[in-house]
Amino acid sequence: MNTSVKFYLAAYNFIAFVFWALYLAFYFTSGFQMNSINLFLLNMAQGMAVLEILHVIIKWVKSPVVSTSVQVFSRILILVLINVFIQNYSTLFVFTKGVKIVSIAWGVTELVRYSLYFLSLFGKQPAALLWMRYSFFIVLYPLGVTGEWFILVTPTVTNGIAFTAYNIFLAASVFSYGYYFPILYKYMWAQRKSKINNF
Repeated sequence: MNTSVKFYLAAYNFIAFVFWALYLAFYFTSGFQMNSINLFLLNMAQGMAVLEILHVIIKWVKSPVVSTSVQVFSRILILVLINVFIQNYSTLFVFTKGVKIVSIAWGVTELVRYSLYFLSLFGKQPAALLWMRYSFFIVLYPLGVTGEWFILVTPTVTNGIAFTAYNIFLAASVFSYGYYFPILYKYMWAQRKSKINNF
């Protein structure tokens, strides 16, 4: 990896870490309210992840293209839904609970991940951070998916089950989550076995 790519990736990971840290700090101190500042910070923190697909495609980062794309696009989908649904469902229990869950699951995951990636670029991998990166997912990944599902079903909770375009989309999401979640979760377990056994 040449020096310019290394420092670009270091800057990317550092900035992503800062946005997630700011989002969690503002979100927690505002009493878990999704106000305009918090929504902006969440959009920046999660929106940056689209670049990770490019990083993998041009081989700046060694990760599978398919699993990276699936994870990023599923998060971006939920991010778009948060932006859309907050207009009409900001006080609905299932929506607010979903936002709280994904905020915690995504935020903790990304603070650990980006800090580890940043330090790894400079040849440092603290054992505690490495353990957190490959252990927290055991709880946080299913937790995050649960929060995402709370957000996905928000319109159905309010409007009921009907033959609508959104409910067709929801049915397709059931299939895709059902297919990809076990694959990605199993992949993370394999990564954990490889990484944890080697430090």
